[in-house]
Amino acid sequence: MKAVRIVCLIIIPLLVVLSSCGRQTGSDTKNGSSLGSIPSSGISYPLETADGIIYFSADNGLTWENKSTGLPATTRIGLGGIAVSENRLALLSKDSGLYFFNNQEDRWINIPTDRQLIESNPGALQFYKDRIYAGTQFGGIFYSENEGKSWTKLNTGLDNFTIRKFAEIDHKLYAATNSGFYSYNDLRNQWEQEYGNSTLQVNGIAVFDRSIYIATNQGAFSSPIGKKDWKKIFSNGALHNISSDDKGLYAMVYNELFSSFDKGNSWQNIQKGLPAQLYTFNVIRSGNALLAGQWDGVYRKDKESENWKFSSAGLPNGLAIANMISYKGAIVVSGSERKLRAGMDTDKN
Repeated sequence: MKAVRIVCLIIIPLLVVLSSCGRQTGSDTKNGSSLGSIPSSGISYPLETADGIIYFSADNGLTWENKSTGLPATTRIGLGGIAVSENRLALLSKDSGLYFFNNQEDRWINIPTDRQLIESNPGALQFYKDRIYAGTQFGGIFYSENEGKSWTKLNTGLDNFTIRKFAEIDHKLYAATNSGFYSYNDLRNQWEQEYGNSTLQVNGIAVFDRSIYIATNQGAFSSPIGKKDWKKIFSNGALHNISSDDKGLYAMVYNELFSSFDKGNSWQNIQKGLPAQLYTFNVIRSGNALLAGQWDGVYRKDKESENWKFSSAGLPNGLAIANMISYKGAIVVSGSERKLRAGMDTDKN
């Protein structure tokens, strides 16, 4: 019996070492290749979290399935840190870099990522034309032309290097920063300010009926696409985010959720059924259902007149849903904190 115990003690540390080494390996992709072509042979996969951080729903938010295979237990994803293109789904982890989702193998594949990018605290991620763009808290904007194998800074024209969100609108790339809203000039290879000043923190971007809407620390503003005719359309507090669907707009204040069906001329509180004093991270429409990502999971309603109902079957308890995006007919969400911050509760209105 003593001999058996000694062998076990030797084997277990070896397994841990092998798993840890796997976090530094991954399978590269060729530029423009589809996810299904990413090979897996010879890859050592990392230890994974039991609950998971990424979940998919194929039934408009009624149930959720853990899709975190391949992600380390330490994975943290910032706001806007999930991106989709026609055939690709990617995420940017704050500690281990870029991952692509392999549809055939149903797992995430790590692309070893520039240490300078990771140390800049990455958040937002965006596919645009033949590049991948990453926004950071300290280092501004990085881009990659080879599926994340190498990265280059692109900050010319920016007044502030804290990047919060990206959006592609009418074949043009936009960035939300801590000092305004910028567009990228492809010909000049630089950023140009669309609207803002040194104190305007832009937190979200939406499009509705040929106008751009931005959520800021000073309310919400809108302008027709291609023009700089900005006007304030929401004054009732600082906004955490803003989104839209084919029906209207959704303004996410730090303790309330509002909707507008007249281009922001008037707003209605639609917090009923959500935690009374907690803010919504994202609102997205899936089929006929409207979904909201909250601090304790996902909420859903099928009619505008209904109250929100908890719709988190399959999600871990207390998972804050920071990102929510559509991909190939499914809704993809990422979670972060698994407990409320001091002073928070989930009491409903």
